[in-house]
Amino acid sequence: MIHEIASGVIRWKLSLDWLLSHFVKEGLKKDVRYLLWMSLYQIFFMKKAAFHVVGETVEYAKKEKGQRVANFVNAVLRRSIREKDRLPLPSDPLVRLSIEHSFPPWLVRRWYGRFGEEGLTALLRVLNRTPEFTLRVDSGRTSREEVMRRLADRGVKAGKGRFLDRALSVDRLGPLLDDELFKGRVVHVQDEASQMAGLAVAPSGSDLILDACAGQGTKTEQIKEEWPGARVVAMDLEGKKLLSIRAAAFLVGGDALKNPFKRGCFDSILLDAPCSSLGIIRKHPEIKWRRRERDVAVFGGAQREMIKSLGENLRRGGHLVYSVCSFEPEETTGVVEQVVGEGLFVREKPLPALFPDEDFLSVPHLSGMDGFFIARLRKL
Repeated sequence: MIHEIASGVIRWKLSLDWLLSHFVKEGLKKDVRYLLWMSLYQIFFMKKAAFHVVGETVEYAKKEKGQRVANFVNAVLRRSIREKDRLPLPSDPLVRLSIEHSFPPWLVRRWYGRFGEEGLTALLRVLNRTPEFTLRVDSGRTSREEVMRRLADRGVKAGKGRFLDRALSVDRLGPLLDDELFKGRVVHVQDEASQMAGLAVAPSGSDLILDACAGQGTKTEQIKEEWPGARVVAMDLEGKKLLSIRAAAFLVGGDALKNPFKRGCFDSILLDAPCSSLGIIRKHPEIKWRRRERDVAVFGGAQREMIKSLGENLRRGGHLVYSVCSFEPEETTGVVEQVVGEGLFVREKPLPALFPDEDFLSVPHLSGMDGFFIARLRKL
């Protein structure tokens, strides 16, 4: 309940603030504004009884802030409930969509230019849905059907992945966190599109592989599960993150732009690069408020430099798999087209058994998955 309210308020704060702007002056103290946001979210989005929410909120305000603040909160909430549906939305269609779906105007403008009003509306709706979580099953230790049975016993509804045999979708994660399936790394939280990035590495035999921005090693462990004979080096700028990796891998604290490895030493490199993360807003709604439009181009520039730097550590004919949890052109096709245009690599299909496309691009309202991009590049 607490998580739902907190994430919901973050998701819908622009809409909630637009509503409040009709009844309160600027300069409202943050703690009172947050209290109003939480109350309005419960009434309008969680469909809780208005009289109950207002009563609880006013009592809390009286206890913590005094009678004057309690009276103010009571008046604002009651007016908001009474007048919400009579408030006219702006005539500008993009401003209206920004308010209705609680997305920053720059993102609404950007996506309108690419998808048109119908596609934009579908995308915003998808990104505002309660997120569905995906698990990866270690099929070397158990079957997907057995995991589904165990989850059902814990009251978790699970369904098979859209494309991958090891993927399971679940409606909630809470009951899993203390389960032996999770503690013993039999299942891992990993979106299906993210799982595809690990599969795109597709090494041969005892290939030496670098997971260049490994983080906590989700894809490192996936690679070791799929190809036990592969030799994997996991590197991350924040070396402490690597300590959670249990797979048999070499761990290196290092920078993808200034790494310590020799030229041509790796057969394959996986670069799951730092990015704007706009593809995972559904799971992390705070991202849409943290990012600015200029950030997209900045990330794109850094991603190109990482590919060039890591390309030096790749043997001739070796493969670099590039992935980001974004579907913005500056971070996806634009990055790949530039490095290919400079004669450093040629493209290969990252997932030929699943998709015929030269690159894999997941746009949430079209794919039903997180926004994600995967390219497989062969070094010339």
